[in-house]
Amino acid sequence: MTENETTTVDTTAPTEKEQRKEIRSLTWRGLLLQGAFNYERFQNLGFWWILRPLLDRLYPDEPSRAAAYRRHLAYFNTHPWTLGPITGIVATMERRRASGDEAVSDEAITSVKVGLMAPLAGIGDSLVFGTIRPIFSAVCAALAVNGNPLGPILFVLGLFAIQMGMRLWGTSIGYRTGMRFLDRLGGSELDRLKEGATVVGLAVTGALVATLLTVTTPFVYENGDASISLQDQLDTVLPAMIPLAATLGVFWLVRKRVALWLVLVGTVVVGVVAGYFGILA
Repeated sequence: MTENETTTVDTTAPTEKEQRKEIRSLTWRGLLLQGAFNYERFQNLGFWWILRPLLDRLYPDEPSRAAAYRRHLAYFNTHPWTLGPITGIVATMERRRASGDEAVSDEAITSVKVGLMAPLAGIGDSLVFGTIRPIFSAVCAALAVNGNPLGPILFVLGLFAIQMGMRLWGTSIGYRTGMRFLDRLGGSELDRLKEGATVVGLAVTGALVATLLTVTTPFVYENGDASISLQDQLDTVLPAMIPLAATLGVFWLVRKRVALWLVLVGTVVVGVVAGYFGILA
């Protein structure tokens, strides 16, 4: 861009036709959410790629566009089938921010993403992996065992049709509801929404630490004729105390800007050494 060029942003509300086009674009691009999955920030590159055409249109000047890119390159992880409401709402919020709405801040956009991605991931896991896929697998496997070629075909096409329906419907609901919802919100209401979404995200993070990080100690000490398990004593004080301590330790190292590869290697070394000597299990 030359110095004589001017940057303009179209702040007018999109027409119905433009909305449908944008919803379809977000839905189709969402199929590649996990195309650049990584173990540092998980689906962040995929989420950024979904929004990139919209961000390029909303922020033609390079500094604002770079800031928008950075917003969506942070950690992100949810179930791909239930991604739609998040992309729809975030797209609406980005439009409002680009139009000059000061109530829609970086923190508000990030908090809404964090607050929605974990609950929707839980819904997607239970609905898709716990309900839809097992039912389809049972029906289609029965067809295939009896020599019916429709079994595998129905499995692939049926799941794809359900997936696309969920994605398109979710994106549309998030996009259209987000437009009306944000219209009714003022600055204070949006602040409360941001705080609520942050609390939900932190609560879900705490629950994941307690349920998924299974670190215990097998250490047992003798008190007279009784054998007392140290893990049982810790659980009476605070269940999942060791996973919590490990998580807070890693969080402290990250806040101190220790290189992530060092944190990862250190965690592996500590786990192997502590497991070898029977300190942790």
